[in-house]
Amino acid sequence: MNKPNILLISADQMRADAMGCAGSPVITPNIDRLAAEGTLFERAYCVNPVCSPSRAAIFTGRYPHSTGTWSIGLSLNEEEITICDHLKPLGYRCVANGKMHFRPELNDMDFNHGASPAPVRFRNRLSDGTYYGFDARQLTEDHPEGEYMAWLQKVAPEWAKNLHGDPGNESLHEKGGIFPPELHQTRWIADRSIETIRTHDSSLPLFMWTSFIDPHHPFNAPRAYVEKYRNASVPDPVKRPGELDLRPDHLRRQGECGYWPGGGEEHQYTDEQVRHIIRNYYAMITFIDEQIGRIRDALLEAGMMENTIVIFTSDHGELLGDHGLMMKGPWHYEGSIRVPMILRGPGIPAGTRTDALMENADILPTLQQLIGEKVPYGVQGRSQVPVLAGDSATVRDSIICSYDAHDRGIRLKTLCTDRYKLNVFAGEQYGELFDLYEDPHELYNRFFDSAFAPVRTRLFEMLVTRLIQDEDPLPERKAIY
Repeated sequence: MNKPNILLISADQMRADAMGCAGSPVITPNIDRLAAEGTLFERAYCVNPVCSPSRAAIFTGRYPHSTGTWSIGLSLNEEEITICDHLKPLGYRCVANGKMHFRPELNDMDFNHGASPAPVRFRNRLSDGTYYGFDARQLTEDHPEGEYMAWLQKVAPEWAKNLHGDPGNESLHEKGGIFPPELHQTRWIADRSIETIRTHDSSLPLFMWTSFIDPHHPFNAPRAYVEKYRNASVPDPVKRPGELDLRPDHLRRQGECGYWPGGGEEHQYTDEQVRHIIRNYYAMITFIDEQIGRIRDALLEAGMMENTIVIFTSDHGELLGDHGLMMKGPWHYEGSIRVPMILRGPGIPAGTRTDALMENADILPTLQQLIGEKVPYGVQGRSQVPVLAGDSATVRDSIICSYDAHDRGIRLKTLCTDRYKLNVFAGEQYGELFDLYEDPHELYNRFFDSAFAPVRTRLFEMLVTRLIQDEDPLPERKAIY
């Protein structure tokens, strides 16, 4: 029998708690079924709450400071060894459908100067003529370009004209409710994935990354899905009066430094507007969930389901009004850095939940071990197979998350244990320390609380140790002298 197929499904900007199986009112029967048939990691985190660095970590098993993709607006180093490069010598056919975001989407540092042309953004690497190791790809991104736009121009030119060349995606934002579901990027990504499954040569194992663009802002969905939440009760964001005054000053000044989509100032939406945004956010997720069901059906029809490892995750979360903030950025609250993480398939126990700490850099080494291979040298993530096999309660005593915008005057490192979270800002005298047992919503900063001084010292020691351990191990030394 072939090695197991691998299907990596990712959303963009989806919170860990935005699933029915996580106790949310969002309608996700297909994601919930994956969780029921597999293992749900309830304490999984991204290593960076920004698209490109996080996606590069998933793809390489390495940290942003090692891949060179420390922020958006940078290209993943073409010399990096990707999951495709590890799998192809084993006979895998590797296919990408949807958003990869391994190169800049815009031409320069000005949002008004337009999107990077598709031939530049999606060019193949020089070493082997592939897109980072993928044998085939059907790509699109936040600013619709690539194969999706070419397809849309062919089948619905009037809709393509509305979307083309809009760097802020505002046309899609304005027309989201009336945009036909059958023409939507979410549907198109699923269609390409189903096509990949149906045309796949079953004599070869398949690795496919199905990467949805939503529920990334702008918060829109086809009208039929919005209607499902018309009068739905949704949870209020977590915040408390006066919280903004306790936020580190340089976070509140990010707007002055040019950080997009804004600074750390409290958003100006009314409570009802926030509820409207949350409902639309849920509608986008339900639309994605429906497509996951269609992809599952295609796997079943092809007889591939039982020999396929399925991973569902997101590159990062979404603040969704928590602490007065929207979207993501240099504020490492749980809503922003904790991500959904479900594994289902051969060698993975069903109906299991674990609170073992996991980073999304752990996906690659976990997959390597699940298919019977060693973790390659240079991979910095850790395999979670001991947790899946029941041999260990956890393989980590901490996770690390970074936000690097030194060109905007801010660098942030977060260390999170099973109980505490420490946020350290380079060059600043203040920081954040939260007791996640007593304060799971992170409303009370204990950084300067004398009662927490021993905890803070221990966390700093752990952080320094992690920074030393996480130095790039490449290139590998092969001579003693």
